[in-house]
Amino acid sequence: MNKPRDSSENQKSEISILALLIMSLFIGLIAGAGLDKSYILPIALISAVILIFNRNKIASAVQPGKTPRQHIKSVENYYTWPKSGQFSCIIATVPYQQVLLQLAQENANNPDENPITKTHVLKAHLIIDNSNPFDSDVIHINIDGRTVYYLSHEEARSFRRRLHEKGVSNQIIICDAIISGNSEVNKEPFRYTVKLDIEPF
Repeated sequence: MNKPRDSSENQKSEISILALLIMSLFIGLIAGAGLDKSYILPIALISAVILIFNRNKIASAVQPGKTPRQHIKSVENYYTWPKSGQFSCIIATVPYQQVLLQLAQENANNPDENPITKTHVLKAHLIIDNSNPFDSDVIHINIDGRTVYYLSHEEARSFRRRLHEKGVSNQIIICDAIISGNSEVNKEPFRYTVKLDIEPF
């Protein structure tokens, strides 16, 4: 016994063909206006045949809901590290001073900024990178989408063990971070430092 087709599928097919016929007529009118009115009907018919014949390709090309899911990061891929307020993890940021300067300038009006120490409280993302063919333990730290530090090999291995113990090995870690600027001391240049609200690596 043949299963009757879903009425919604029939309606979808009819609507799509109707839309193509309207489009064909529109193409014929445009062509007729530019050439001659006698061309309207032939061009519309030819356009209709071509569009209807290729309607499946057209439908698949315009469906926005077919975006591959692997390109969308799920909320479950993130883990927010418990706050302690200690900011005891200080990372070496000498190679990234220009990036930190830009971040500090962009967040100059941050409501969490300390007016005395010029400390900017932001969110850091510790991202595990398993795609590096030369080092399978790569972890880098991003703030506002910009890299401010790469963990050393030993730091990365130690932190991966910690993540494994927490059961969040394959997740992006989010924690509070502060960017602070130190004034010149003993004739040393002004430098920014980054402290993470996480235990030292």
